[in-house]
Amino acid sequence: MNRFVLLQSDTFNPEENLRIEESVLNSSSPLIGVLRLWQNEPCVVIGKFQNEEYEVNTSYVRERGIPVIRRFTGGGTVYHDLGNLNITFCKGRDDFIFSSYFIEEGRGIAETISRALRDFVRENIEVDKRNAIFVNRKKVSGSSIAITRDRFFYHASLLVNTNLAELKRVIKWEESYPDGTGRFVKSNRSEVANLSSFSRDISIERIKESIIKKFEKEFDLRAETSSSI
Repeated sequence: MNRFVLLQSDTFNPEENLRIEESVLNSSSPLIGVLRLWQNEPCVVIGKFQNEEYEVNTSYVRERGIPVIRRFTGGGTVYHDLGNLNITFCKGRDDFIFSSYFIEEGRGIAETISRALRDFVRENIEVDKRNAIFVNRKKVSGSSIAITRDRFFYHASLLVNTNLAELKRVIKWEESYPDGTGRFVKSNRSEVANLSSFSRDISIERIKESIIKKFEKEFDLRAETSSSI
């Protein structure tokens, strides 16, 4: 693996962005890797195996016209707005970087992102067993993985300057799953924080630059910019 495409995204439309995510995963392009950094207008994104009724304050989001979208990967429910940076990395399934074990491969990517954050944040940064990133024990990023016959796909949601008050209004923060609903995946709630609360110098654009540089250096890759795959 010696290069990846930096996929430019100029839309903030949540449905369009999730369609692009699927096209990245399902692309038959011979390109080895795709890195995509993107943002959404306010929306709620739920995991593939979750129940919207138990995860989202449906009356609130309907009243305010906030869309709820189901993604094709597992994991928990997240709130997106323009203060949130989404990070996608897709590569050949067998083009191993850190490990042939896919969870460990995802952890390596999460660790790379965490090192990019250390350019701005001096507090303690940790990656947990679910490959979520914490700063001083407060969650700033969660991620999920998808695997196909040919592709390995990782995407993460990073809180930079998100409206956390709105996040806590749209997502059901307390346990809301009744008995007998074990077939659905429940979100793992953690106390969250914005990266901006730990650094005055941080911004989405600066984080983007740092992430790109870390991918180029640590994966020994050469980035090529593209608007399509």
